[in-house]
Amino acid sequence: MATDTLRRKRAIQGYNDVRIGLKAKDREFVEEFARCLAKVLGRRPIRPIYRRSSGRYVVEVRSQTLYELLKKPVDLDRLKKYIEHCERCVAASLRGFADSEGSVNKRGYIYIYNTNIELLTYVIVLLKRRLNIESTGPKLNTRRGTIFYDPRTGKKYVANKDCYRIYIRSRSSVSFYKHVGFTIRRKQIRLENYVKRTTRMPTPPPNHFPANTPTLILSIN
Repeated sequence: MATDTLRRKRAIQGYNDVRIGLKAKDREFVEEFARCLAKVLGRRPIRPIYRRSSGRYVVEVRSQTLYELLKKPVDLDRLKKYIEHCERCVAASLRGFADSEGSVNKRGYIYIYNTNIELLTYVIVLLKRRLNIESTGPKLNTRRGTIFYDPRTGKKYVANKDCYRIYIRSRSSVSFYKHVGFTIRRKQIRLENYVKRTTRMPTPPPNHFPANTPTLILSIN
């Protein structure tokens, strides 16, 4: 999730002069985020914009209240009552986080990455305590100062923080598929194919996120 402030000479009536938003290459991820924003803020549907210059979909809204709740560094103590409100909220929050920070490799292994080790530790606790999903870590994945090459842009980037990862144990993959899953279709399909290959296919996962259950996405870099 990207949060930043925006100062303008003339405030827009009815809105606060800060903004919160998300940009990502996966359209369905940004559309789900936009749907949740509209639901939480009680606004009309918000349509993401595609920016050709970056090859990403973007959605932004102005909300002082939401900005104060999610601004960096995120205060987990303030957020826990929303995340842990009920099992649906726990699953929705974890799914949003996995969409943003998770991956499924070609072998079907599920990893979740972040630079905030406290947040990853909390995710491990939620997975086990509320959904009985076992995971390992956090373990150091990338050291600060590591140089990355983006083949899409041809640019080099340097990691400015240590990045950690957690791994969802293989024996919990079916539970993760049934109770959390991904909004991003390419990730969900890869996970589903893994479950089909390794176990008797369970009943298709229920609609984890009915229209009245907004997803809280925590992405802290």
